Amino acid sequence: MQDVELVDVADRPRAPGRPRTWLPPAPPDDPPARRDAAPHPHRRRWTALLVVLALVVAGALVARAAAPAAPTAVAPGMLAPLDGPPWARWRADVPRSADVLAASGSIVVSGVHDRRFRVTGHDERTGETLWTRDLGPVAGTRPLTGCPHDGSDVGPVVLCVVEPPVAPGRDARGTVPFPAPDERWAQVSAIDAATGAELGRWELSGRLASVERLGDDLVALRVGADGHARVGRYGGADGERRWWFRGESPLRLREGIVSGSELRVNDAFVLLQGWSATVLDAADGDELVTTPAGWLVVGSLSAELFGTWSSGEGGVVRDRRGRALFHAPSLFPTVTATDGEPDDVLVMDEGGQLVGRSVPGGAELWRTDTYRAVRLQAGGHLLLLGVDGYQVVAARTGAPEWESPGRVLMWWAPLTDGDLVLAAGRSPAGRPTMEARRLADGELQWSLPLEEGVRSVTAVGGHLVLRSRDELIVLT
Repeated sequence: MQDVELVDVADRPRAPGRPRTWLPPAPPDDPPARRDAAPHPHRRRWTALLVVLALVVAGALVARAAAPAAPTAVAPGMLAPLDGPPWARWRADVPRSADVLAASGSIVVSGVHDRRFRVTGHDERTGETLWTRDLGPVAGTRPLTGCPHDGSDVGPVVLCVVEPPVAPGRDARGTVPFPAPDERWAQVSAIDAATGAELGRWELSGRLASVERLGDDLVALRVGADGHARVGRYGGADGERRWWFRGESPLRLREGIVSGSELRVNDAFVLLQGWSATVLDAADGDELVTTPAGWLVVGSLSAELFGTWSSGEGGVVRDRRGRALFHAPSLFPTVTATDGEPDDVLVMDEGGQLVGRSVPGGAELWRTDTYRAVRLQAGGHLLLLGVDGYQVVAARTGAPEWESPGRVLMWWAPLTDGDLVLAAGRSPAGRPTMEARRLADGELQWSLPLEEGVRSVTAVGGHLVLRSRDELIVLT
C-alpha cells in the first residue's frame, strides 16, 4: 500500500506521511521550558499543601471523567461533529455483503457465512473483536434475516432476526420463496452490544413479510390467509406484544406472493403500503389514515407530519392525527439525512422545480428550477444532488448559496455533520478524493485521497465508514 498525502487547506498542523489511509493531526508542540527563580524557603510548606490539594481535586476530576459519558444522539444518515481531517482509526476484514451498525461503543458486523448467521462486535475505538455469536443456520438467503436498524446508533442492545431452514413437521407449507412464505417462523435474539451475551430469545411465526426495528422493539408485518395485513409491535428482549392491527383492505396477492407490500417505521409512525396506504401511530397502533386504493404512503416528513400521494391527486400533507393539512401537485423528495431545521418549511418536487411551502398552511414560499434532487437538510441549508455535482440553497428562501466546483461523478452521496459537507472530489492527477467544504459558504477545508478499491462512503451511527470488497475502515 502506498503512502498518501493529506491536503489541509486550513493549514492545520499535520504529521508526516505513513503507509496507511489518513493521518491524525499532529499534537501541538510542547511550550518552551521556563526557568523560574527558586521559591523563598518560607513558601515551600504552602507550596506542598497546594500540591496535595491539587492532587486531591485532580483525582476527583479523573474519577468523574472515568465514568462513561452518554453517547451523543446523531440523526440517521448524519455524521458526528468532525474536529478536523479524519484518519483511519482501524480496519477489519469484512466482506462487502455484511451489514454494519453502531451500538453504544461497538461496531457490529453481521452476515451469513457458510449458511450460518454470525454477528461480531468490535470496539468502536480500536477495532478489537469483543465477541462473536453464531445465531444458527439460515434458510438460503432469506430476506428477513439480519439485525434491523435505520443507520443511527441502536443503543446497548442489538436485535437480530434469523430465518432457519425448514424443519420437518414444523413448516408444512414453506413453499413461497419471496417475500411471505406460508406459516414460517423466525428466531429473534436480543444481544448485549458490549459483551455479546444473549439477553433474550423468542420467535415470530406466520406469513412474515417484513420486520423492522422501532426503538427497543420490533414491528412485524404478517399476511393472513385472507390476504389482510397483520401488524404487531413486540418487545425486543422478550417478544411481549405491545399492540396489534389488522388491515381492513387486503394486500395485493398473486399466487400466494405478497406483491407491493412494504413496512416502514420511525418513532412517530408505522407506514404500511399495499394496494392502499395505511399509517398507524407507532406508540399504540391506532389507525391514523387509510387511503383509497391506488394511493401510496410516502413516509414521515417530520415527527408531526407524513405524506400520502397518488398519480391523480398528487401529494397530501397530513398532521400527527392523519388530518389533511394541504394538497399539492408534487412529489416528496427523499431526504437521506436531516436535523429537522427549519421545521416550518417543507420542500416538494414538481419535476424540474423545487418548491418550498410553509407548514402547516402550505403557502408557497419559493420556487427554483433545477434538475437536482434534495438529499440533505441541515442548519437551515438544503443540499441538492446531481450525478455531476451538488449545490446548496437556503431552506427558507431557496436562494442559491454555493455550488461544487467543476464536474465530478458523485459516486457516493454527500454526508454532513451539520457544519461540513463531505463529498466526492478528484485530485489534479485524476485520483478520487474526499473533499470537505463548509456548509455555510462552500469554502474548502481539506481534501483527502481515497484508497483504491473503496466502494462506498457512509455514515453509520455518526461514524464515517468506508467499505471495499473485503474490508471495513472506520475513520475518526
